[in-house]
Amino acid sequence: MKIGYQALFDFKDAFEAIEFGIEHSFDCVELNQINPSFLPEKYSAVQRERLKNYLFPILIHAPESLSLFNTHRKVLDATLERIYEIIDFGREIDAKGITLHLGSTFTISVGGELIPIHNILQEYRDALQHSLIKLAEYSDKKIKLCIENTAGFRYDFSKEVLKNTLETHNLWLTWDIGHTHKIGKTLAQEDEKFFLNFIEKINEVHLHDNHGEWDEHNVIGTGTIDFKYYFELLKSIDPYFIIEVRPKERALESFEALKKFGS
Repeated sequence: MKIGYQALFDFKDAFEAIEFGIEHSFDCVELNQINPSFLPEKYSAVQRERLKNYLFPILIHAPESLSLFNTHRKVLDATLERIYEIIDFGREIDAKGITLHLGSTFTISVGGELIPIHNILQEYRDALQHSLIKLAEYSDKKIKLCIENTAGFRYDFSKEVLKNTLETHNLWLTWDIGHTHKIGKTLAQEDEKFFLNFIEKINEVHLHDNHGEWDEHNVIGTGTIDFKYYFELLKSIDPYFIIEVRPKERALESFEALKKFGS
């Protein structure tokens, strides 16, 4: 297993995050760009070459504030351009993948009931389809762009749009096991079926624990997730397993626990 951890608020820059990973015998690190210190503009061409020359696998988690559902075309185009910049940054540092959330829409009140706007207007589906195709085409042969199972991934039409794009374009997946566990048995089975249908497209797996009710991001082994079950499901592939537990001290606790689960 290639086991890494996600760096978020514990580090001043990517170099410090990599050194921590090397020091503690991780196999890779994922830089979460929620932290502005990991954004592309923070790194010069010389620094990007230095990151590449570490020969320590780096993955990137794109900022969660970006949404592929925006129906304002100029805003959506700007969002896509920003993701293109992240893709180029990832390619230049030889990153092994970029994880991306689809984003979300909003609800409106109709007859005293809150209704998701995308259930009423086709344009939100169209925006997602347009975005995924453009991003898949741009990232092709550059880097593995991976869609994670969270936020808008749960919308009724999103998996269908994503399925079509996975079948026709060079797009990848990040399976967050904690997100699957917290949504209830029926929806979890749907998640499982979706990912197993595209198992060869899974580049990354996020690992953290919870008790099946909310996204706790607890230390591995302190919740109710059966990690051995999921490892058995994934034994035919070799993804990057990323411990998504903060802060870094809790990531180290999870690393030790994970070694026991994987034994």
